[in-house]
Parts: sequence; structure tokens; C-alpha cells
Amino acid sequence: MSHRLARAAPAAFAAALVAAPAAGAADNPWLAQRVLSFAHQGGEDELPSNTMYALKRAVAAGADALELDVGATRDDVLVVLHDNRVDRTTNGTGSVNDLTLAQVRALDAAHWFVPGRNAVHGLDPSSYPLRGVRTGEKPPPAGFTAEDFRVPTLEEVLRAFPDVPVNVEIKGRDGADDAVFLHGAELLAQLLNRLGRTDVIVASFNQRAVDRFHELAPRIGVAPGIDGTAAFLLGGGSPGDGVVALQIPITFRFGGQLLTITTADTVTRAHDAGYAVHVWLSNDTEDRATYERLLDLCVDGIMAARPSELERLLAERDVVRRERGRVVGLDPCGTRVAAASARVRGGVATLPLRRRGQSQERRAGTVTLRAGRRVVGRGRFALATGRAATTARVRLTRAGRRALAARPRLRVVAEVAERVPAGRRTLTLRR
Repeated sequence: MSHRLARAAPAAFAAALVAAPAAGAADNPWLAQRVLSFAHQGGEDELPSNTMYALKRAVAAGADALELDVGATRDDVLVVLHDNRVDRTTNGTGSVNDLTLAQVRALDAAHWFVPGRNAVHGLDPSSYPLRGVRTGEKPPPAGFTAEDFRVPTLEEVLRAFPDVPVNVEIKGRDGADDAVFLHGAELLAQLLNRLGRTDVIVASFNQRAVDRFHELAPRIGVAPGIDGTAAFLLGGGSPGDGVVALQIPITFRFGGQLLTITTADTVTRAHDAGYAVHVWLSNDTEDRATYERLLDLCVDGIMAARPSELERLLAERDVVRRERGRVVGLDPCGTRVAAASARVRGGVATLPLRRRGQSQERRAGTVTLRAGRRVVGRGRFALATGRAATTARVRLTRAGRRALAARPRLRVVAEVAERVPAGRRTLTLRR
């Protein structure tokens, strides 16, 4: 089964983003997309980083969104490359900022790729199965071309995936040159404004780049840099204007100390403030157990270097997604009905609800009762921050009251919905 919730209704998603208010808004559309499977660099442990080959394969495997990095060439074209230098992943050398687009395009972006290990230098040539496809020394895999193994432009990627949300990180020279970061932010705003894409989040470690981008493209959501993230997590302040998501690692080393950043408290605070939480794993072990832990923490997106492995887990756990025009599966942190039966008094059933997952954010939603396909009751509920349980008063419809009057017990399915489908349970109503 394919986890494709974000791609199921691209027009509606884009419209929601265009209409979305500023930072911290309760109707942040990125919160309604959980749980997103981001292919980090296209899945750099499974496929050559940030190539069209990787991006196409990741989407075909079920990734909901793409995470990629951009730098500007000497002739001011944004290309998709994780590092500022081309040395680690390609057969070239030097900073992308010093090379022309033509020079960058000529490089073999799969030159150092080793399956399961990302880019590794110095191994036997037989360790690099895709080396030389770009340069014509090997035939491309079926369905692909040599161009799929070059460094793509950002515009090329955005046009190739018009219905796939994209997370774009602005990179700079050696992480320290503000002018390079700011120039990248300006080129990116110009491109996205021209293309009209709004199903995009823009991020950078450099806060000034994030702020400059937001100034020039205010309709597009951003994730804060280090300064904005620290302001929110450490001081309780705003992470910055236009923020729709915190994008954080599980751990972060600072001054010789290993800090745990992604916690239930972090997720709770972010959700209560109206921000999604997307976790990248470059600092930490990436495996099935890590994915499981993040799902239990109630994060909204996982940026996976192994998107196929993550996709298998999402399918096995029946995590909410859309297939063939309908939503299937449930939020792994959704609120659930906590009883097998309920008594109806005065046409109202009072149902106990219980929180699932480790985050403790406030929640609100609806409960719908169905007997077969017929709706026999509806109600609303609210769950306060830090509370483990609440109740929902569900008023039966006329059809529901008649059905219960005709028999002492009525079997129904209780469907709980928050931002996405959250829980489903069969129970018995008693009069």
C-alpha cells in the first residue's frame, strides 16, 4: 500500500497554503498532512543523493514529499546538491558557487554512491554500480536516462513533480558566508514566486536566509534556522515570521554536550503553538526502531534516508494515507474510544476517549457513529494539554434513536477524527 496522503489532493493543499495565516495559525495545513514521509535527498542511503533518479524512485516507492538542498552556480542557477562543494558525491571538485551550470551538469552525481552507505570514497570500482551512467560508460537502468544521474536544477525538479510537496534547504559556502546564503534565498524566492508553487517549505540553518526568503515570498511557509529554533525551544519565544514547521534532529551536539532535541515535550509545545514537527536523522542512527520511536512521539514528518524502509513500516502500522481517492488508516497518535459499550440517555451517548502517543498537546475533533453505512450519531470533544482522557457527548440521529428503540443493544462503529482520521472502534450502545 502506498503512503500518498499529501499527493492525493494537491490543488486543495495548495489552496490551503495560499490562504494560510501567519506563524502559529491553528489551521496550519502542514499539521493536517501527518504523518509525512520525506525522502531526504531522495533517500541518500538507498539512491544517489539528490539526483532525478533518486527522486523519481523515492516517489514511486511511496514517499509523500521530497527533501532537497540547493546552492547557486556562478551564473545564478539553483541546483540540487547537498554540499556546497561537489567533491563528496560527484567526480568533480570545487564549490558549486564557482562553477557554471554547464560545468555542474556535466558531473556524474552517482560517482561515489554505494548502495546502503550513501557516498563513500576510496573503495574498489566494483562498489559503485551507477558510476559512469551519467558519462555514457554504462547504460542507464530501464526507464531512466543518463540525465537522471546529473546534478539537477531546482526548477527541473519542481516541474517534474508538480503535485509532490517539497522541502528546500538553502545552503551556503562552508556554512559561514552570509552573502551566499542571502543570495540563494533571493534566487529561491524569485523562482518560487514565478512558478507559483506554495506546497513548499523553505529551510536553512542560516536564520538571515530564512528571514530574507520570507520577506520576498511571504505566501510560502518556512522552517526556522538555528537562531529561530533556539529562541522557541530555549526561550519560549517566536521562531520567526512565516514558520509552519520546526525541522529538528533527534540529538544535537553543542559545546561537547549531546542534547536531545526531539522529545514529547518539544512536540507538545510545537503543536500547541500551531507548528508541525519534521525530524531529520543525519545526526542519529536511522533504523526501524528510530522510525517507531518518532511515530510514538507524534511527529508530523520523518526525513528518511531510507524512504522505502519507512514506507514499509507506515503500511504495516496502517498509518493514515489516501488511496484511490479515499483516506485509509489512522493517526498513530490519534485519540481513541476507550470503552466497548456505552449507555444512551436522552438520546445522547457519553463516550470515554483516551490519548494515544507521547505528546500531550491539546486536541479537538469529532466522533461519528455508524451502523453499517448509516450515520446514527455525531458529537464533538476537546482534550486539554496534558490530560490523558476526556469524554464526548454524541447525540443520536433520529435514525439512531429509532434503531436503538427497536432493540436493547445497537452495534456501531465509532470514528474519531481530528486533523486526520484518528481512531475507529466497534462498540455497543445500550438503552
